[in-house]
Amino acid sequence: MNRGTLKYLVKGVRPDRESRQDLHRELTDNLPNASSIVILPVVQGYSLEIEMADLAPFTSVSFEPYLSEHVLPEAVAIRCETLGPVQLELLKARYY
Repeated sequence: MNRGTLKYLVKGVRPDRESRQDLHRELTDNLPNASSIVILPVVQGYSLEIEMADLAPFTSVSFEPYLSEHVLPEAVAIRCETLGPVQLELLKARYY
């Protein structure tokens, strides 16, 4: 089994309680193999940590680009109020 933890900084969104809960639900729906999703507010954004119990059908090489180029931008666009251009920064990626 291929597991992993990814941590991102999402900047350019309003970090309010409602959008945080909506973003959490959206990510839970789109990432059924996520064993943990932690979203914490920071100045003009969120710290987002996703722990995946299983990356299947992806590999550790293909999962992060899929997440950062498709899943996260779409979830943020749908569920968060933007304050300008949205920036995603990968802070940590660990696979085991």
